[in-house]
Amino acid sequence: MGVLRKQVRRLLSAPFLLDGVETLRDPAPRAKELAPTVHRLAQRYSWLPDDPELLVRAQGATALAGGALLVTGKAGRLGCLLLAVQSVPTLYARYRGFRDGDPAEQGRARADAVKDVSLFSALLLVATEPKKRPSHLRWEAEHMARRARHTGARTRRRVERKARSTVGRLGR
Repeated sequence: MGVLRKQVRRLLSAPFLLDGVETLRDPAPRAKELAPTVHRLAQRYSWLPDDPELLVRAQGATALAGGALLVTGKAGRLGCLLLAVQSVPTLYARYRGFRDGDPAEQGRARADAVKDVSLFSALLLVATEPKKRPSHLRWEAEHMARRARHTGARTRRRVERKARSTVGRLGR
């Protein structure tokens, strides 16, 4: 992985790490923001706890874990997946707040929603980026093996042709 990609991943994880620490320290504001969504989902899905603070703490812990994986470079795709999954409830709640909120707060809610969607998109982009190119030495070895197989097949066809013509001459 190039130096630039490594630094971009670290920078991408920073907001999630900070948000995770802040959420674990004081989950009440986020729990208040997510409470209507959590109550609505808890009514629909019986397995989901109806405790917004518990879910917010779990979301903060997931943000810390995903951010740590992304910062360290170990299991970066898994880290991106964790961060994307943990950001979905916040995206949904902020979208509802932007749509249904009072007009005075809509500007701030719109800016927050755009920021969250941008971070979510960046996570998906990082998670789906192709793996790094193979080293030149590996490429050279694969290329030489392919050439050897091709040369071997060509030699085999030449020998078979010569054998058929020899058998054909002997048979006359």
